[in-house]
Amino acid sequence: MGKTAKGVAREEIRRRLAAWPKEDRRKASESIFQALTASREWEKIRVLGLFLSLPDEPETRDLIRRAWEQGKKVALPKTDIQHGLTWWEILPGPLPSLETLWEPLPGNHASIRPESIEGFCVPGRAFDARGVRLGRGGGHYDRALARRSREAWVAGLFFGIQEVENLPREAHDVPLPAVVTEQGWRKLS
Repeated sequence: MGKTAKGVAREEIRRRLAAWPKEDRRKASESIFQALTASREWEKIRVLGLFLSLPDEPETRDLIRRAWEQGKKVALPKTDIQHGLTWWEILPGPLPSLETLWEPLPGNHASIRPESIEGFCVPGRAFDARGVRLGRGGGHYDRALARRSREAWVAGLFFGIQEVENLPREAHDVPLPAVVTEQGWRKLS
């Protein structure tokens, strides 16, 4: 069931998202924002590991701004060929547009150890009720989450239409304990 099944699942989710009206996506992103920022998990953290969303992912720019407004530090990942995902503090200021592929620049941003991040919101292509997360391929988030502090919480940020019945799980896959969708915060088994 390995990579072929994952490729099929990625293509199915790509089709679902492409057919989904932009206004529905916008409303779902707002609901995800409300569910996450109203949670106890959000309230108690000071350092948040987040991602800068792509057009087919739940919008995170407002989450970044809210975190800054509340005095939280925001760390965004950068893909490093030798070290996998590295985390960099992003200081308050303008954020790139939704259509821009952007990563922090080490000369402009301060490095943050993954062990100091208290909560991680992670992206993905799909998820299932067992907590299996399908990424874009490469295993970067799995390796990064394996290095987190045991006290740090992790939640996938997904649209409800990204849930599938059963995803293949490999030995290196780090299961998601929770997801936040437009239906709210949900623990996974």
